[in-house]
Amino acid sequence: MELFIQGILLGGLYATTALGLSLVFGTMRMVNLAHGEFLIIGAYLTSVIVIAVGGDPLLVAIPAALICALAAYPLQRYVLTPVMSHGEEAPITATFGISIALQTILLLIFTSNPRTLSAPYSATQVEIFGIGIRTSLLIALVIGVAMVIALTLVLKKTSFGRQVRAASIDPEAAGLVGIDVKKTYARVMAIAAGSAAIGGVLIALSFSVAPNSGTAWLLRAFTVVVIGGLGSIPGTLYGGLFVGLVETYGAVIFGPEYRDVIVFGVLVIVLLVRPNGLFAKVSRA
Repeated sequence: MELFIQGILLGGLYATTALGLSLVFGTMRMVNLAHGEFLIIGAYLTSVIVIAVGGDPLLVAIPAALICALAAYPLQRYVLTPVMSHGEEAPITATFGISIALQTILLLIFTSNPRTLSAPYSATQVEIFGIGIRTSLLIALVIGVAMVIALTLVLKKTSFGRQVRAASIDPEAAGLVGIDVKKTYARVMAIAAGSAAIGGVLIALSFSVAPNSGTAWLLRAFTVVVIGGLGSIPGTLYGGLFVGLVETYGAVIFGPEYRDVIVFGVLVIVLLVRPNGLFAKVSRA
């Protein structure tokens, strides 16, 4: 039971960090290789604000997320959307370049020293069924579930959500009926970057982060998205929980040094058996 709970909690964190990646792919069919840097920027921005003015990292995460969203909007509108018209490879290459640039900027500003975010609850535990679990991971699970539910409702119940679904299914037809596809894509990227920033804060509350940590978290997020079903928002939660359980049990059975081997090995098996993901039937964004 203890391993199961730990796996679920870790999976909740993974789902939160992968949500923006899933949203972008589900809407634009674009793999955002700069997603990991958005995670790390969110953590570092929050750290800077906390040092400057104080406050709880979870509350400070809100303005940090807004800053990331505001920066991501013009990036998508004026850089990535025009590039998307040149084929599938062009935006992947562009986001890779953006990832390297952001990573370099982080290294120049903050050096390579890792950081963590401290809060009264970050080092505490709560008991569930008599099992002590990290409070920060429990908070990450709750926030992850809440974000998945909120985003699913927005996409299904609002006019903006209808525009996103239309733009994802047929951008040309959506444009013909009056939907500003470029603006819709930019808004989606802003939401994705903001959610990534929150995910980065949750990472830094439980683990240390460094300017080059984004790649490792991108790979984990990509694994979650693929297993959960590419572009499926609810599937991102299921995929995150699945990966968290696999990693937790695998680390106990084979040793913690084999965590990555186990997770990516399972990813390969899933791609061979279910190329669309284990939860691909879940309705897409």
